Amino acid sequence: MEPTASFVDAMRAQPENLARARETVLRDLASAGLPRWEAGDSVAVVAMGASLNSSHALVAALAGAGHPAGGVVASDLADGLAVVRADHNIVVSESGRSPEPLAAARKLAAGTRIGISNFPDQPIRDEVDAVLGLGGFPDSPVYTSGFTATILAYALLLDHVGVREGAAEAERIPGRVADVLRDYAEAAETVGRVLAGAKTIDVVGRGASLTAAAELSLMVREGLRTPSAAFETFQYLHGPMEVLSDDDALVIFGDGREVSIPSSVLDAGVPVVLVTAADPATIPAAGHANLTVIPLPAGLGLFERAIVETVIAQLAIAAAIEHKPYPLEEFLYHQDDTKLPVR
Repeated sequence: MEPTASFVDAMRAQPENLARARETVLRDLASAGLPRWEAGDSVAVVAMGASLNSSHALVAALAGAGHPAGGVVASDLADGLAVVRADHNIVVSESGRSPEPLAAARKLAAGTRIGISNFPDQPIRDEVDAVLGLGGFPDSPVYTSGFTATILAYALLLDHVGVREGAAEAERIPGRVADVLRDYAEAAETVGRVLAGAKTIDVVGRGASLTAAAELSLMVREGLRTPSAAFETFQYLHGPMEVLSDDDALVIFGDGREVSIPSSVLDAGVPVVLVTAADPATIPAAGHANLTVIPLPAGLGLFERAIVETVIAQLAIAAAIEHKPYPLEEFLYHQDDTKLPVR
């Protein structure tokens, strides 16, 4: 059996697990024989669930470096509902046993497939050309360490193939996460109360911050059993926000258009959480009773920020579950076909 941990234990073990992942990914990259990528090479990230949520940070980093990139729902590719013709394909499965990414990998050209998994000796190894292991650490059923370690692996991968510098950023990440776990615990209690009291929760972000937005929404659904959806910032303005009421909550990640979104809903009684590195003076509704602003440290790298935002979201979930009459790790509905047997 794969080692597992409680949500809180896995969350708090992230500094050590991320340091372990960094060492493991660097070792695997050194032996993988991957060529440097050419300017403009295209990239697809093929995954399901939380692993697909992690792809937003990678896609944003690749776009910033001039590489066409996108996340692909693995089941769509496996069943012929999507076609991928990318120069490089990143197949992500934390367990290494999710059947959809493995079936999708068989549709991809040999020589283009790089796997990322916490358990690289599971069936994923048979379906890709090289696999980067995260270290085999225990993770929670609602993923924590494996999710952030996947993002760290993206930083090291892009550094290794010459797309963008990421080694120094990856080296900072374990210590940065330790700081977040310590420094944001009190703020997370406030956000946790907002989440626990909401009937539905919308989460908004764009670019690399859509990583944390999408993952928080999934954690809300999986862990808190509360309806939730994540939206790209500008998509959210085109209709989805119209359902908000004072029974709901809105969580926003970002520094651009995101900082003015709260102004349109706060007076309707909607509790809003804004996670941002923006100067407080640029937030129009700063000081409103229904707005909680969570300030981010300045100068974060793209992957570093995606991880920091995610860990803040994890802390909020851990705080919110304290207001619920059920445990975070207890799933109601079990599916028999979302994982292959453990080797």
